Amino acid sequence: MEDSNIQNQELAYDLRQRYAMIVGDHLDDVAINRKQKNYPNYFNALVDLYTIIEFRFKERSSKKKLSLSEIKELIEEFDTLENDLIKIANKNIDAWFGRSKDPEAISKIEGALRVIERYLYYKMNEAKMFGGKRDTEGLV
Repeated sequence: MEDSNIQNQELAYDLRQRYAMIVGDHLDDVAINRKQKNYPNYFNALVDLYTIIEFRFKERSSKKKLSLSEIKELIEEFDTLENDLIKIANKNIDAWFGRSKDPEAISKIEGALRVIERYLYYKMNEAKMFGGKRDTEGLV
């Protein structure tokens, strides 16, 4: 029975470690595409990151499960930011695809993308995904 417990603990540790690697890979994708100013890929990387981390958005102190309405609210927050970006991208399609260097259009696009990125980092920080009192607290 003790061996089974040790194996379960090792598996849980391995899964947390793997999840941290996946999140790190997604953060790298976001940063690479932001630096390259590849707006469609930057946006896709942010959406992918959201998909990977959204279940971690909960009150860590209470460790309560989110109600259905709270989950819908989180999704609506992200969807609102996403829709704002899509409207800006559609109005500035040439800048979105890198065919225009219009500084006003680029500023609007980059601003909307950065709002989404900051939102995700804020939520990750709330969920203590960057660490807390213990080294693995954000992954538990």
